[in-house]
Amino acid sequence: MLNFETTEVFLTEDQGAGPVEEALREEIAAIAIGRIVHDYLEEPGRTFRLVLRNLADYPIKIDRAVATFLGEATMVLEHGWQSWSTVRRARPADFRPERSSVPRWFANEMTADRAAVGKTILCDSFCITDQFVLGALTEKTSFITFQIDDGRVHVTYLLDGLILDPGEELDLDTLWYADGQAGPNYSNYATAAGIANDARVDRGAPTGWCSWYHYFGNLNSVDVSENAQLAAEHGLAVVQIDDGWQPSVGEWNSTRASFGEPIEDLASSIVRDGGVAGIWTAPFLAIEGGALATSHPEWLVRHLDGRPVTALIHDTWGGKVFALDTTNQEVLDHLEATYRGLAEKGFEYFKIDFLFAAAIPGVRVGDGDVTRATALRLGLEAIRKGIGDDAYLLGCGSPLLAAVGLVDAMRVSEDVAPFWQPEQFFEGFPECSVAAQNAVEQSVLRAPLHRRWFLNDPDCALLRPTNTRLSLEERLVLLRTIMGTGGYLFVSDDLSLYGGQEWDLLHQAMELQQDADGPLDLVDPFAITPTVKGPNFALKANWILPSAQLLRTDGTEVLSAS
Repeated sequence: MLNFETTEVFLTEDQGAGPVEEALREEIAAIAIGRIVHDYLEEPGRTFRLVLRNLADYPIKIDRAVATFLGEATMVLEHGWQSWSTVRRARPADFRPERSSVPRWFANEMTADRAAVGKTILCDSFCITDQFVLGALTEKTSFITFQIDDGRVHVTYLLDGLILDPGEELDLDTLWYADGQAGPNYSNYATAAGIANDARVDRGAPTGWCSWYHYFGNLNSVDVSENAQLAAEHGLAVVQIDDGWQPSVGEWNSTRASFGEPIEDLASSIVRDGGVAGIWTAPFLAIEGGALATSHPEWLVRHLDGRPVTALIHDTWGGKVFALDTTNQEVLDHLEATYRGLAEKGFEYFKIDFLFAAAIPGVRVGDGDVTRATALRLGLEAIRKGIGDDAYLLGCGSPLLAAVGLVDAMRVSEDVAPFWQPEQFFEGFPECSVAAQNAVEQSVLRAPLHRRWFLNDPDCALLRPTNTRLSLEERLVLLRTIMGTGGYLFVSDDLSLYGGQEWDLLHQAMELQQDADGPLDLVDPFAITPTVKGPNFALKANWILPSAQLLRTDGTEVLSAS
């Protein structure tokens, strides 16, 4: 049984880092913070809302607020904040202390609050256990994390130095919770959160081709044109030009000279052949030494000493990558204009990547008025305004809940790869590394978000018989998982390598797509071989063996190699 216990408020360092010293606790409670708690029934769960009020006669800066619940659990679905973050079944004591040694930029990338990394089991946005489900309905005010510790769940609202004026109240994002079976409550929670955010779930699941997992950064316009022609012949609607077309990361208005044909000409030819032109970008990034970071250093998220914050290190791109400050109106104007320009070039499908960068810790011009969660939403709103309401927007590397209502689809897994198990990863984070196994695990364990928050993108199928270390069975496991988690069907191969077997598998999947799409339930997230149940199919997947069965409701198995 989950029961509310207490709350604490933590101020920023310049107003008394918390928790407040015992001698000051009564004084702070009397003059600084008032708390109002609401707990009410909303079938099939209950909701909880925390309101902060500044009772002092001076402004206060709040770092975080913490609500604590009593609740025992023996198993928990550890869940990170963004597409590639850890999703795994674990016991509360399995918090992997070795994680505390990872680089700061990587911890910021994988979790909403790096301070707790390696100290406790962390769940961002929602907490699924074998005894109860507890999650945020929205993250419009702040990011929310859940820490499991000694029979308690500590819910932390990350307020990032938000300033409350005297007498001002702040309504924090509402929580939803229910005791009982994890599977049904996972779906019930996801449904409630999707409704609370006006989720965009009325679009069809696309089919398409993506350049990345065969050509990676060594892409040119000839490769795109040749594959676009084969995609059109076989009914794949979207042709997505991935990373490698741009002059540098942060420059999205022109085409790299060595790429060949300008991207607007490629878009025109794709549309002329009856397809949908798609483009990859990383809107909130600027590579160190690149045109954007050099010409507009004032647009970057910074440390207190003025240095730009490193959002990530990407050796293929050239090293340090910085983040744009999306609380800066000039940055928002730049984003809107950039994406309007890409739409005018003929692109209708937009994959936007590394979105967590808009929400990394750092100094922003909007500090005091907005949180990191709000900063992310401001950036996404500018992009949506630029491309228009009808364009298809796929998020990736993004905090999940904070993007609901703005994106049409969301990557829900780590990158797939032409090999099964992860080979290189930071200590304690094997799930956060490119590998087909990781893509399957995360896609299965996030299946209930499909058609409730957005369309789930489980990443691409890799069917090519050569230039891969995936066995035929592993390729089938990947394809069955994609179809069993909603049917968001993209392939990412040199299509000229396909023979009869590969085309047959792809055509089988395309014929199943309409029946595969629909809201999904994860019957028991903690089963050894979990079952994802949809309106017409059931997927039984085990990413360790690996194995996967895709079954119709009558028990007939589908998607087999001829």
